[in-house]
Amino acid sequence: GWLDDEEGWPGFGEEVPQQVPSVAASEPAAAAAKAVEEVGWLDDEEGWPGVGEEEGAADSASPPVAPAPAAAPASKKRAVIYTHVHLASGCTEGGSGLPNYFFRKLCEGVPEGEGFNQEWSEDDFRRSVAASDVVEVDQAIYVECFNSPIEAETQWALDLCADPESLVVGVVAKVPVNEGAEAVEAFLTQFRVGSAAALPKALKGARCIFLGEEMPPADACLDAKFLEGLAALEPSGLHWEWCCQPCALPHVAAVCARFPNMQFVLDHCGHDDGEEDFDTWADALERVALNPNVVCKMGGCEKWGVKNPQRYVAKALEIFGIDRVLYESNWFVGAALGEPYDRNFRHLMKSLEFLDWMSEEKMTKVFRENAKRVYRLE
Repeated sequence: GWLDDEEGWPGFGEEVPQQVPSVAASEPAAAAAKAVEEVGWLDDEEGWPGVGEEEGAADSASPPVAPAPAAAPASKKRAVIYTHVHLASGCTEGGSGLPNYFFRKLCEGVPEGEGFNQEWSEDDFRRSVAASDVVEVDQAIYVECFNSPIEAETQWALDLCADPESLVVGVVAKVPVNEGAEAVEAFLTQFRVGSAAALPKALKGARCIFLGEEMPPADACLDAKFLEGLAALEPSGLHWEWCCQPCALPHVAAVCARFPNMQFVLDHCGHDDGEEDFDTWADALERVALNPNVVCKMGGCEKWGVKNPQRYVAKALEIFGIDRVLYESNWFVGAALGEPYDRNFRHLMKSLEFLDWMSEEKMTKVFRENAKRVYRLE
């Protein structure tokens, strides 16, 4: 079974003990689920080979082959479409950017808050990514993050999309769905253009988090006003992203079933501000995944409240399957809490290795093609 203490488990690329069954991608999901429960993974990535490194190369008896003098070294980094970047530029006291409510509240006596109270520009994001030796980002989706007012935040993010030098190619805006149909239409009207009153192509989705200083009830998404707002959002073509605690997942599943023609994205594997609750979380996640209109983002583990997030990532992958998962982390939240940008990437790579889903076709889906489909990227 899985251990919370991962000392002694095999590393990424090490040979798994013979008594543990391997799982081929073509085998039934039940076999994958069984294997997930039989092996633990190291949370400490020290010593793991980089993406593209040949495992066991140091033990090879073959003599080294010198590269051709004119050839540039091949990059070990995997290029990805990153589906969850938060930015907040010029938001600190005296800055010229948008005020950020999240930072202000965190810094009011919350021990971890001070790490957030700084600039989080796209240049800062690029520097965080560049520090990784395994992953690089060539496109990114901006996700709302308490910059205010929300209309100005949305326009700022859309302006980034219009800048050919920016990595940002799509926006998930804070649309006030929880305030009902009238509020949704009033927000969207401000961004409609032309005689057809079309929304900008870069506006891809909407989100309001079901989290807070005082956590909302687990069934808050069943509120009549919220359902009214979601019904008003659906004709716009925008998808909805869920950001919630694990206890909300059964109710999230019910709402997704009520809107079968609408695309939903579950952020952070549905485990924000969670705890050590693997079995109840996994059961609830399976209920969400029964809805084919839901995809799941793999990341954000710095706020999960668990000792072994690798276990959760592998299970979420097994539940949703290769065509319904997206790569994310949670920058800048992870960075403010001291996490390297690529921690979630490494978790995901280990899970793909464990499930024997390391073919280039499968990895391309996880890190690129699924994002292109869900975010309607050209």
